Formats: sequence, structure tokens, C-alpha cells
Amino acid sequence: MECRRRMKPLLRANAARRVLPLTPGGRRGIHFAPGPASSDDDDEQERAPPPRRWYRAAYARLLRHAGSLRGVDHAGGLPRDAAAGSLVACPHAAARAAHFDALAREFVTAAAGFGHHPPMKLKETSLSSLTRVCDVLGVSAQRRKSVRLTVCPQVTQHHVWRGALEEVLLDLQADMASLERSSPATQMAEQIASACTRFLSDTADEAKSSSPAWMRPTPFKKPAQAPSPAKTWQEVLDMFTDLAKSLAADPRLAGHAQKVEAMKEGLYQIRDIVVERDISFKEARRHDCLVQRKLSKSLGHSSRCLYTLLLFYLYGTVRDMEVHVGKCLSGKGGRNVTIHTAKFLADGDELAVRSGIKQLSRALGVFQFVWEAANTDYDAANDNGKDVIVKKKNDEDAKGVLELQGHLWGFDVEEKSVTYRGHVFHLHQIQLP
Repeated sequence: MECRRRMKPLLRANAARRVLPLTPGGRRGIHFAPGPASSDDDDEQERAPPPRRWYRAAYARLLRHAGSLRGVDHAGGLPRDAAAGSLVACPHAAARAAHFDALAREFVTAAAGFGHHPPMKLKETSLSSLTRVCDVLGVSAQRRKSVRLTVCPQVTQHHVWRGALEEVLLDLQADMASLERSSPATQMAEQIASACTRFLSDTADEAKSSSPAWMRPTPFKKPAQAPSPAKTWQEVLDMFTDLAKSLAADPRLAGHAQKVEAMKEGLYQIRDIVVERDISFKEARRHDCLVQRKLSKSLGHSSRCLYTLLLFYLYGTVRDMEVHVGKCLSGKGGRNVTIHTAKFLADGDELAVRSGIKQLSRALGVFQFVWEAANTDYDAANDNGKDVIVKKKNDEDAKGVLELQGHLWGFDVEEKSVTYRGHVFHLHQIQLP
């Protein structure tokens, strides 16, 4: 009985933390018990808040992680140098950054009960498709058709499609160049990406001569040899297929492998269309319309390819965004939606704050774009039997109101509010309650 009495406080303290399974590096980590609002389940929300010693232990762990992640930006799931934007060579940086993000979210959510911050449920969300964005906004199934009909004609234009492909390759090549050790698969991927970039450059608008073929006069004597067959998007599809296989062998480039696989979806749909631009203007325009028509018809609402085109159309980037999202509903029937996006900074200097605001601004911009697209009407009773987008009247009561806010938490951050591109961002300090 005496032994049991002495062990009881120790067992109660150990109940506040849980041992995780072995990490890929072979180490066993400690996971602190989450706060009361860290889950969507009602029983989790009604759970008693963690004891005071949990906050002290979690705060100390956050400080240690923040010290080791100075100058590292872990946006998009990959640790990058905050100044140069290149991948960080440390193999443990990604796991450490993920642990910092998860623990900071639990700490901030639990500390909200002590009155330091407005209580909100934050959930880590990877914005990788229109379906994910609509799930956060609560867009109904009927309105999702309006989203697709609004987005597709804009993002499937030929210059957007080609620009997104080139950006995927440039982003990949930049990250491969920053790797310290290159495996045979990575070297093969580097060669394929370079060949694909040259192919797209050779078939771009700028012809090898000073003017395209449709502007050059027809020679008096036509050449005897038969013209070479026109190049099609099938050649790009073949290169992207080989590129995806090579990237899959290197876990450091898993995110790029997923992006290449996403673009293959669109390439497969237009594989028979001519990719060359050194042709007559009329033919080039016809092929551009074919690309737009086939992509608009085939890319569905959950397509990662369609979402990549949307990112490039809005911001000129193709990187998916990983943010912490919270949502509040108000008004009649919950029509009014308030979206809180959050990011936790390991480094509180001006460069990190500016970068965090820009990342959250892109996420809020996507939410705003999709919300406006969801509140358009489509008319299926057109004479040609095609869906036509018709803008709704500005009736706030009918469609509800969307409010967007950004939150950044960090150490040594001055607490204030900043307005950037029409959105308000609140800066908070991570501190003990």
C-alpha cells in the first residue's frame, strides 16, 4: 500500500504525456496530451484542460524546437531556408518542424481557455484541391458545380496551362539543385526535367527563325523532303511518366512527384493535340481552343491538376498550401462563415513574419475566389444545351457573408494587427498562460 501511495503522483503525471511509436530516424518521441479543443468529437471538447505542468513542459519543448529551426521556413511540408528558399539539408528538420507545428497548435488551443486568445478549433489542412477548399467553406453539392463552371474557363487557357507546366519543372529543378547528395534516380529525373524544359521551350511561341512559319513567304520551290510529323502533347506525357517514376524513388522529392502525377492527368486528356506553335495563326488558335475545351470537360472538382492551374492563375506558383484552419458559423442557418487561418512561426523576425503573412494571404485569396465562384448561378437551359454562368445579384442575405482572418503565433513577436491585400492578420505571442 505504501508503494502504491508513492507511485500514484508519478502515474498521474505520466498520464499527461503519451509515448509515440518509433520515428523514421529510429528515435522515440514524446507527444504531449492535446488540449480540450483539439478534436472535432464532443467527448474530446468536454475533456478537462491539461494541468499546469503540461504547459510548462510543452513550452520548454517549443522553445527547444524554435531554437533549432531558426531561419527555416516549413511551408508546404518541406523545410526551406527562409532567405534563399532552398531545401534544408538536415534530415531531421522536416520531422522537427512538423512536431513544432502540431505541439504549437495544441498549446495555443489549450491556452485559449485561460483568456489569452479567442477560443477556436484549428485543424491542419492541406489545400490541394477544390474539394478540400469547398469542404472548409461548407459549399453544398449544388454550388460546387457553379465553382467548377466558373473556374475551368479561366484556368484552362493555353498560356495558363503551359505556364503551370513550366513552373512545375522549374520548381523541381531548383529543389534538385539544392540537394547535397543525388541518387541515380534523382540524376535521371534531372535529365528528364531538363529535356522536357527544352522541349517546351523549342515549341513555344518564339520560333527558331525571326518570324513564325505563317508570317514567312512560301518559297518558290517547295522542299522535296516530306515535312516531319507535328509534335503533340503525347511526348510531354511520356516524359512526365518517366519523371514521376524517377521522383518516386527519392522520398525527399515526394511532393514534386505528386505534383508531376497531378499534371499527367491533364496531359493525358490533350495527348493528341499539337503542341507546336510554329504554325499558322488560325491553326494555333484552334489547338489552343481544343486544349481549353478538353481540360475544362475532363478535369473534375477533385482534380489536383485543376487546382494547380488555379494556383498558377492566381499567384504564379504551383505549391500547395498547408495551413491551420478554424471556422465559425453565424447568421440564419449558419450562412455567415468566418474562416481563421493560422501559422506558427519558429522564428519571429521580420522576414519570417512577412513570409507567413504572404502564405496566409494566398490561402485566404483561394477561399475568397472559391466563395465568390460558389455564389454564381448557372443556366442549363441554353439554346446550345451548354451551361452558362450568370452572376447573381449582390444579395448578402441570400448567399451569406464570408469573413477571412489570418493569425500568426510566434516567440518574440510584437502583438498587433496588420492589413495586407484587404485582409486582417493578427500577430500573437506564444507564452505561458
